[in-house]
Amino acid sequence: MRDVFLAAVILAGLIATLRYPFAGIILWTWFTCMNPHQDAWGFMTSAPINLIIAIVTVAAWVFSRERKQPVFDATFILLVGFLVWVTFNGFFAVDPDWSWGHWDQLWRTIILGVFISAIAKNKVRVHALVWTVVISLFYYSVKGGIFTILTGGHNQVLGPPNSQIGDNNTLALAVLMVLPLANYLRLNSAHRLVRNGAAIAIALTVLSVLGSYSRGGFVGLAALGFAAWFRARKKLVYPLAAAIIIIPAIAFMPVEYIGRINTIADASNDDSFQGRVTAWHVAWDYAVDHFPLGDGLDGAQLPVVFNHYYPHYGTHAAHSIFFEVLGDNGFPGLAIYLAILATAFFNCAQIRKASKDSAQFQWAFDLAGMMQLSLFVFCVAGAALSMAYYDVLFVWLGLLSAVRQMTRNLSPAKAFRADIVQHEPTVALGAEATT
Repeated sequence: MRDVFLAAVILAGLIATLRYPFAGIILWTWFTCMNPHQDAWGFMTSAPINLIIAIVTVAAWVFSRERKQPVFDATFILLVGFLVWVTFNGFFAVDPDWSWGHWDQLWRTIILGVFISAIAKNKVRVHALVWTVVISLFYYSVKGGIFTILTGGHNQVLGPPNSQIGDNNTLALAVLMVLPLANYLRLNSAHRLVRNGAAIAIALTVLSVLGSYSRGGFVGLAALGFAAWFRARKKLVYPLAAAIIIIPAIAFMPVEYIGRINTIADASNDDSFQGRVTAWHVAWDYAVDHFPLGDGLDGAQLPVVFNHYYPHYGTHAAHSIFFEVLGDNGFPGLAIYLAILATAFFNCAQIRKASKDSAQFQWAFDLAGMMQLSLFVFCVAGAALSMAYYDVLFVWLGLLSAVRQMTRNLSPAKAFRADIVQHEPTVALGAEATT
């Protein structure tokens, strides 16, 4: 029954996409971030739905009246360059058949980010995409928070199986990335019910991060809280929130959770952390030995690679977004990847600089600030997780390019005119929208 319902929803979305390509972007983003087919249990679980959505969306966009000009900025150039290098490197992978399967997923994710930059032309579309990502991930984190309460914190919160966020650590990082954006939506909502609902969902999400038993998630949560406090104008708000939400949540968790978190202080004697260090050495050594190439996407997990350097160890994933890219794609790939991240932070800063004095674009100023926090926690918590190619990162990259284009050369007069168009309901989502 779930399969039939999900198939009907997707079919309705694809029909809408033929008339409004942006509907396909929403559907594509939802499916990519939430993996709803993993909750279907039947024929939808293995169906190539993401590819079908991508093909229909691209075809609808090509034949629509939407402007076909993507944002040709540094992000676009770097993303294309990264995809070209990853593709070239794939021909020299240790096991090309193994790596090409991962490449097939990566190129679609990158293309989604590029299309978002081209089609998210106004505030309504930007907000629709942010809502889509937040709801997609909060679906799991809110359930996880409730599950943690019902089980007294004795059971581990996991994500959807057979997905990038199926593991407790990856789910924790994923929901931490959208926490700042959920707070942005809460602050920018005109409806009290939405604001209150978002606040409850945020509290449950924090509890789900703790319930994941992810030490990386705990570190990321602490780093995110400190960064948010540092950026906040009202310095007492976040300590008050911590006193109300985080401290009671930690006190609620059982003693075994506290014991697990305490191992962070003794990482040198922790087998799990030392396994990560070993994986980092494998990535570094392979990149040095085979400069400028890497072992191919996810190649470090292959015994022929890992056990070449550590014969008597079990294989490990890279457990770091940085070492993951280094081992997979060599030093050139890592250089491009770091440039992509740096450009994302730069775009956030430029958006805030351009919109800080514009009342009409205050939303862009706030959004860029929350995006900075999201990217920050991705880099901090991702330093110990294999999440380099996570879908939400590329969605954020596309949105930042689109918002940067909207606020480029912003003046008060332009901001006023643009704001009028953005609030025009008849063109906001349809093919006629040109702002």
